Amino acid sequence: MNSAATEERLRTWYRDARIGLFLHWGMRTGDYDKDPFDSETPYAYETVEDFEQAAADNGWSAQRWVTTAVRLKAKYITLATFHCDMGYLKIWPSDVPGSPCTKRDYLREVIDAATAEGIRIVIYINRDSKHAFHHGIQWLDREAYRAYKGDEQVDIIARDGWLTYSMDVMFELLDRYPEVAGFWFDGYHDKLEAQDVFARLHARREDLILINNDFSDAPVADEDAMALEDFGKDCTPEFDYASGTWVGPHDKEFAFKMKWDWFYLGEGKPDWGAYELNYANVASDQEFVKRIVTIAGSSWNAHLGYGPKIGGDFPEVVNSFTAHFEQYLSWASESIYGTYGGGYDHGGFPPGYWQDGAYGVTTLVPGERVHYLHVLTPPGGSQLTLPDAGYAVERVLDLKTAEPLAFSQQDGWLTISSPSWDAVDRDGDRVLKLTVSAEVGVVPRNEITVSTRWEMPYAPASNVLDSHYDRYFRSAMAGQWPQSLTFSLADKTELRGISLVQPETGAAGEGGGYAAPVSERIKAYEIYVSDDGETWGEAVASGELRNQRGKQVILFPSVSASYLRLTAKNNFGGTGTFQLISAELLKH
Repeated sequence: MNSAATEERLRTWYRDARIGLFLHWGMRTGDYDKDPFDSETPYAYETVEDFEQAAADNGWSAQRWVTTAVRLKAKYITLATFHCDMGYLKIWPSDVPGSPCTKRDYLREVIDAATAEGIRIVIYINRDSKHAFHHGIQWLDREAYRAYKGDEQVDIIARDGWLTYSMDVMFELLDRYPEVAGFWFDGYHDKLEAQDVFARLHARREDLILINNDFSDAPVADEDAMALEDFGKDCTPEFDYASGTWVGPHDKEFAFKMKWDWFYLGEGKPDWGAYELNYANVASDQEFVKRIVTIAGSSWNAHLGYGPKIGGDFPEVVNSFTAHFEQYLSWASESIYGTYGGGYDHGGFPPGYWQDGAYGVTTLVPGERVHYLHVLTPPGGSQLTLPDAGYAVERVLDLKTAEPLAFSQQDGWLTISSPSWDAVDRDGDRVLKLTVSAEVGVVPRNEITVSTRWEMPYAPASNVLDSHYDRYFRSAMAGQWPQSLTFSLADKTELRGISLVQPETGAAGEGGGYAAPVSERIKAYEIYVSDDGETWGEAVASGELRNQRGKQVILFPSVSASYLRLTAKNNFGGTGTFQLISAELLKH
């Protein structure tokens, strides 16, 4: 499918969803006395009849799930029942044999309840049959599927046969449930195969949103959104989930389990194999707020992994977060919904580490003069200081209380005063609402030209004057430092800094985690200015940037100049790559 079709699909609802509810529910759901992670421990239910009876006995209702989604302001629910750990259970009547299916049409009940609240339904699809025989039970029936297909060679326990089977399941779903909004794919790591499957689905229903749990650096053509699971990612700080990834903003989601495990297995016991991982160190409600906010700071959706009990209700530890987040959204929604992450391709204040130990992300209302600072780690003192990125601030309010806060701006720095930052500990996020002037203190890009000695033909230096995230500069010099970009201004201008947006090609911090490429963000730098483009003199600024996401600002004492040169001396990954998405020259 072409990019215009993808854009239309995303624009319709997914791009602005911000919150999704990820529900794992099936044959393994239950209260276990023995370690459920031990292969000798049987599933809670070995037959669909027992499963359905238990669901009925415990008062299962689709409304329990939908009510929780409404409280979370979730715009979609992903049902992970056709899942290798859930017995590959189809919670709908199915004429495609091969894995268990229910007689009761739970899916129809969920769709009807969700549609009434404007919530979409997405179906989880497993790519493999690795748990065909799991915990002593044979979940997949190859003979029944062979008879259905009239093909003695097809084997749903083999990879190719499973693909055929799962496609039949998806096509049946699309025929019977036209309200299904999309599919969430797990394990589709073969890019050629993924593209073929996704293209076939879009040929059947062009409006489907197809989300792939993806460890690559970019989606295939028919992959509408990348899902970035928390598995194997090292985050810096630990709550900043986006920092552990290596992809840019927009059209992605971060999927992670909320408290305990993805699915409900009981309250956990110290002798369980995964006790330390899932139960011993459960993050606080405030910590989960921070995680969701950092995801919003990259203009992504947060996919919250809730494990419901067999009756559809949730354990109290999960309900605690729902109540906390509901209260948080009662006053913070405007800083999450209808916003873009700041510090990327829509402008905004820089995210990341600020002064005096503070850390946060920023959001903004596109086309407006409204910005939000999400203070996730408070400063050590009473003042929050960060670069103003050329914005002239007119007003600062505490979003929760509407209390105006004192602030000042000097030499490119914005300082906001507050007698207390206790709200960060209490809520997880102190949101400051800023109104800025329509005029931004940057040199207009049409008054600048930029050059370099080495540039790739598909990524010229001129691209740094275009904020579009898919157009960037990349040097053609390989493995040699320093490397430079020279900015030529139409007129001599009083300059005081430069802001840089770099590609997110590596995780922040050391290591990065499983499959993470090295970070190629600029490390050491020098800034020079000149009147004639020939004589440069001493550097007006030098130092090291941080290995962090989003816009970074380099400030220096105000100086009048017609040229500015950014010299990169190395990068964090130790490669020869010098690249930038965009740059802005800050004027006095």
